[in-house]
Amino acid sequence: MKILRLQVPHWDQFDGLVHGFLGRVGGQDRPPNAAFRLSCDDGDDAAAVKQNWCELKQALGLPRITIITAKQVHGDTVLQVSRGDGKLARVGDGLMTDAPNLCVGVMAADCVPLLFVEPARKITAAVHAGWRGTAAGIAARTVALMKEVYRIDPAALHVAMGPSIGPCCYEVGPEVEEQIAANWRQELKGAWRPEGVKGRLDLRALNEAQLLGAGIPQTQISKVGPCTACHIGDFHSYRKEGKSGHQLSFIGWRS
Repeated sequence: MKILRLQVPHWDQFDGLVHGFLGRVGGQDRPPNAAFRLSCDDGDDAAAVKQNWCELKQALGLPRITIITAKQVHGDTVLQVSRGDGKLARVGDGLMTDAPNLCVGVMAADCVPLLFVEPARKITAAVHAGWRGTAAGIAARTVALMKEVYRIDPAALHVAMGPSIGPCCYEVGPEVEEQIAANWRQELKGAWRPEGVKGRLDLRALNEAQLLGAGIPQTQISKVGPCTACHIGDFHSYRKEGKSGHQLSFIGWRS
C-alpha cells in the first residue's frame, strides 16, 4: 500500500512518539465509495472499513497500536480516552490521552488537524478544527483541558498543524468572519483578508494565534504540509471535490 505520511521533522527527538498526517491511500472500498474509508458514517461497508484499518496499520508498522477516533461534528468537545475505550470514542472533535500503545486520531478534508504532545510525560492529543470548531476555540480549549486534567504547563506542549485548505483557496462569506470575530477579533486580524463582499480565511494562522494566546511558545508550533485544495492528487478536499474521503492524522506513544 502506498501511503503519503507527513511528520514533524524535529519530533524524531521524542523517543517512542508515533505520529503522522496522512494523505490519500488506496484500500478495499467498493463503488460508490471509491475513497479509502476509515469510518462507516457515510454508509460504507463495515467489513471494508475494518479491512482498511488492518491494511493501514500494517503499512504504517503499527499492528499492535490501537488508533481511536471520534464521531466528529465540527464542535469544541475534547474527550479524554484510555485503552479501554475501544476504537471509536464518543461524539467530539478532539481526543487526548496519557495511555501507552494508543494513538488518538482525527479525520479531515480541508479542516485543520492539530497534534499535541507533552514529551516529558508522554501525553498527546489530536484535534479537528474546521471554521466552526476554530470559532468555538477548540485549539485553546484543548490546551486548557490538558492543563486541567493532566496538570500540564502549556509552555511544555508542542503542537503541529497538518495539511488543510489555505487562504489561497478558502473563500468564505461575512457570516463566517462575524462568528469568528465574536470571540477572536484580535486573533482574526492576521488570518482574514477581505475581498469584496467575501474574504479569504487562513485557518492555520487563526489556530496558531489561539495557541499562542493559550501559552504555547511560538518555537513549539509547527505547520506541516500544503493546501489540500491545491493538491487534490495527494489529499482529499471537500471544497474542491464535494463529498469525498478524509485523511487521518494520529499521534501516540509506544510503551
